[in-house]
Amino acid sequence: MRTRFVVAAIAAIFLASLLFFFVSELTPGVYSDSTDWAMYVMHARNIVTGHPYAETGYVFQPESTTEVGANAYPSGVPLILAPFYAVRGVDLKLFKTLNVSFLVLSLWPAYLYARRTLSPVSSLVIIVSLGLSTLFFSNFDAIGSDSPYQFIAFWVLLFLLRIYDKGLNETKPIVFGVLAGLVMAAAYLLRPFGVAFLVAIAATEILKKRRITLFLLAVAGAFIPLVFFNNFFFHADGGYAHQFTFAPKAVIRHAIDYAGYFSYAFANPVSKLYRYFLWAATLIPVAIGVVKRIREGKWGVTELYLLTLLAVLAVYWATNARYLLPIMPFYLVYMFEGFQSMASRVSQRFTLPLKAAAAALLLFAPAANAVLVRPNPEDTLVTSPRYEALCTAIRNQTPKNSLLIFWNPRVLAFSTARFASGWPAEGKPGELTQYLSRVHPGYIVVDKNHQDDRQFLIPFIAASPAPPTAIFENEQFRLIRLLPDASKQGSE
Repeated sequence: MRTRFVVAAIAAIFLASLLFFFVSELTPGVYSDSTDWAMYVMHARNIVTGHPYAETGYVFQPESTTEVGANAYPSGVPLILAPFYAVRGVDLKLFKTLNVSFLVLSLWPAYLYARRTLSPVSSLVIIVSLGLSTLFFSNFDAIGSDSPYQFIAFWVLLFLLRIYDKGLNETKPIVFGVLAGLVMAAAYLLRPFGVAFLVAIAATEILKKRRITLFLLAVAGAFIPLVFFNNFFFHADGGYAHQFTFAPKAVIRHAIDYAGYFSYAFANPVSKLYRYFLWAATLIPVAIGVVKRIREGKWGVTELYLLTLLAVLAVYWATNARYLLPIMPFYLVYMFEGFQSMASRVSQRFTLPLKAAAAALLLFAPAANAVLVRPNPEDTLVTSPRYEALCTAIRNQTPKNSLLIFWNPRVLAFSTARFASGWPAEGKPGELTQYLSRVHPGYIVVDKNHQDDRQFLIPFIAASPAPPTAIFENEQFRLIRLLPDASKQGSE
C-alpha cells in the first residue's frame, strides 16, 4: 500500500514538473506547416461573435494538394477555446498552454490504466517514457485536437472499463448507457475518431452477448443525437469523405507505416539504430501481451476500440506518427505485460536484474530527449515580420471579398480576413492553368522559401506570356494581382 502511494505521488510530481518544463519551452508562434490551429481559432471567434460557424475564409478546393481539409472542423476544440477567446482574444501562448496541459495531464489516466495490470513502478516507467518521447516533444508546442482528444478519450475508456468491471452495463443499463454515450460524444466532438467508442461498445455487446442489449441501445440513444446535432450546426463529418482511400495497396502501405511509427516510443536524437533495434526487440513481447489477453478472454472494449482506430488510420489519406498518440500507451502496456510473461519463465534470481535492465533500455530515449530536444522558435509563420508585412499589404491593397491562392490558406485567411485556397502542386503545368481558370482567384501569394512554390509556382508565373503584376514584394513573399477587379471574387 505504501509503495503504491509513494509511486503515485512520484508520478504526480513528474507530471507537474513536465507541465512546467513544457510551458517554459513554448515558443511565441506556431510552426509554419501547422494549419489546423487557425481553423480552430477562427471557429472559436465565430462562436464568440455569433457569426456562422463555418465562415472562416478558408475555401476548400478538391484539386489542391498544398492544403487538404474540410471547410469546417470539429466543434470540440473551438468550444474549449471560445471562453478564453472571449476574454483574451487571439492569445497563441494561452491557447498553446491549454493544449500542453491536456497533453501532459492525459498521462494520469494512462497511468491509471496501466495500473490495472502492471505494478506501480512499471506504470511510472510508461508515463515517463511517453511524457519525454519525441511524440510529446513534437506536439506540445502546438494548438490542435490531438491533446484534448487524448485526455478525454483516456478518461472515457477508464469509465467504460469501470462500467464493465462492476457489471453496471447489466444492473443499470439505461443510466450508465446514457452516461457512457454522453462522455463518448465529448470525445467525438473533439475528433470524429471518437465514433470508435460506439463501434467498440457495439462489437463488445454483440460478440459477448450475441444480441443487441439495452445498454447498447442506451449508449446509441445518447450518442447518436449529439452526432446529428453537431453535423447540423457545426462540423459535417461528410467533409472528410474525400480524405479516405480504400485502395488495397494504400491500406497495406499505411499499415506498414504505422507499424514502423510505433518505434517513436524509442526515438531519440542520439541513435536511429538504437530506436529501431529496441522497436524490433519489443514486437515479440507486444505480440505475447495481446495474445495472452485473447487467450485468457480478457479482451473487450479496449482492444476493439484500438482495432477500430487502427482500421480508420489505415484508410486515411495520409499517415502521421502523431495519430498514434492515443494508442501508444496501450502499446507499451501490452509490451510490459508480454515482458512480464516472458520474465516469469526465468529463474527468480534473474528477474529483478532483467527488469532493471529493461527499464534502463526503455528510459534511455526519454532521458536523451529531455537533455537534447528543444522546439525551434525560428520555424514559425505568424510571428515573422516578413509575413506580417505581407498580411498588412493584403489588408490594405485587396478588397475584403478577394480570393487569394497560397500554400497555407487557412493561416492566411486567419491573418487577413480574406478568402484563401490552396493550389495543385503536382502534375503538369496545364493542371495549374485549368485550376486558376476554374477558381478565378484575384491574387496569388508566392512564398520564395517554400519548396512547392520554387518548384512549381514561380516557374509557372515566369513562363506566363504576360507576367502578372506584383503589387507587393519583400525578401520572402510576393503578392501578385491576377484580375483587374478582384472585388468580383467569391468563395467558389
